[in-house]
Amino acid sequence: MLKGFQKMRISLLIIFLSFNCLAASNTELQKELVSMAKADQEVRNEISTAGWKKAPADLLEKIKRIDIENTNRLKEIVEQHSWVTQDLVGSEGVSAAFLIVQHSPDYEFKQSMLPLLKQSFLNGEGVTGQEFALLTDRVLIYQNKPQLYGTQLNIIGGELVFEPILDQENVNHRRAEVGLPSLEKYKKVVAEAYGLPVK
Repeated sequence: MLKGFQKMRISLLIIFLSFNCLAASNTELQKELVSMAKADQEVRNEISTAGWKKAPADLLEKIKRIDIENTNRLKEIVEQHSWVTQDLVGSEGVSAAFLIVQHSPDYEFKQSMLPLLKQSFLNGEGVTGQEFALLTDRVLIYQNKPQLYGTQLNIIGGELVFEPILDQENVNHRRAEVGLPSLEKYKKVVAEAYGLPVK
């Protein structure tokens, strides 16, 4: 995620977490997941305001603590319910759970969740194609393999640089299969979001 403050893995993650309790049979669990995701986003917003390269040590410790606590609680939830579904916690709860997995410091946990997220996506149980693609690429990069969907970038020398992409000629086909825009459109969105050129 952040290596020595010189290189930051970037994944453009646009998730709008609503705090409504729509279509959830377990509203208490949904509220808990959304609250966990809110804590995740609040500390990241604080660090973004301070600047990742000069973030205060107390904020970096706070983000580490929140990510570990969220991961440990989500492991308990998954052990009890398996991967959460839209019927159980609504789309907001599923997206919140995904965000916690995405930011988890436990890469083995991320890897173990990937088949469950894939099944949820394929079954229409709440995981979006964007979420599945983001986690797939993040797991592959951790395994030192090229990514499939082109969602992972690094900041190197003031530019956003894509991690290696497998069979880049066909990446837009794979992106379309999961409902993502073309890589060319994604580059423009990322450049605008981060105010940096994309190489």
